[in-house]
Amino acid sequence: MKSMSGFSLIEALAALAILGLAIAIAVSNLQDFERKSDLARLARQIAADALRCRMEALVSCRNVGLVFGDVEDRSYYVMVADGDNDGVSRADFLRGVDRALGPKVWVHFLSMGARLGVPAAWRVPDPSGGGTIEGRGLRIGTSGIISFSSTGGATPSSVYFNDGRERVLVVRINGDLGRVRALLWCRGWSAWREIRL
Repeated sequence: MKSMSGFSLIEALAALAILGLAIAIAVSNLQDFERKSDLARLARQIAADALRCRMEALVSCRNVGLVFGDVEDRSYYVMVADGDNDGVSRADFLRGVDRALGPKVWVHFLSMGARLGVPAAWRVPDPSGGGTIEGRGLRIGTSGIISFSSTGGATPSSVYFNDGRERVLVVRINGDLGRVRALLWCRGWSAWREIRL
């Protein structure tokens, strides 16, 4: 009796089904990895732009800031230089007195799905301790501007972003030193974790 080599149709379909399942699992894991790395990329970009602001403020002997805003539910920030020696202000920026030093940086291009703020339902712990964070996500005072002075100091700031699913990023700037730190929190975590910048 002759033996036949090769695969039957059922064996080939079973192999394709297993391959398809493996690809689906790999794609899901890759998307999760991308979301994690996207928030880290966003933190690094903001840290780099904050450092550029500080350097520009020191070199030009004027205030330079990162102005945060939203257009149609899309968050952005832009580097702005003081044009009339009274500090960077949103009103002066909108009137063209304080000028942008570059284009708007759109948050969703750096981290897909990311936006300013913290959803209240997530019950995100305050990284400083005591209570939870909710709201728009800018803890900078009333201006929504991280401003650096000509002496290198900065507005004490915390800017929060969420990925729309489970993660929250905070970029914090020390007022006296202008030092930038980034922390990440995920639903289910009891504490924030530092991101290396």
